[in-house]
Amino acid sequence: MKVAPEHSEDHILRRMGKPSKSSLLRFKERFDSLNQSLGKRQFLTYYMIAAYPGCTEKDMLKLKEFTSQSLHIFPEQVQIFTPTPSTYGSVMYYTEMDPFTREKIFVEKDAFKKERQKVLLVVKPSGRKGQD
Repeated sequence: MKVAPEHSEDHILRRMGKPSKSSLLRFKERFDSLNQSLGKRQFLTYYMIAAYPGCTEKDMLKLKEFTSQSLHIFPEQVQIFTPTPSTYGSVMYYTEMDPFTREKIFVEKDAFKKERQKVLLVVKPSGRKGQD
């Protein structure tokens, strides 16, 4: 089953309008428990996003730690944030502020550094990309 938690850090999840990572962990626990009780071998695939407004390399390293330690995966499906019309993410990207609080936020706009955020998440500790 594909799910889209997109990130793990609360300050980014709030800007995305998503619940905290504890909600994902509860869902994963229930999903795993139901599959075990039914004798099924089903898995979750996680969709993640890099360089969302407010996201730094430090946040991506925290996401990597969360995915490896709590979800026991090395993400492969990671998209770099792209502004799209009529979204709060785009408003934040172009104004570099939260539209609700007017708080100034960091927005990575350098293409190389956006790609670096993605690579920080998808490269395994051994240096290989993806899952074995």
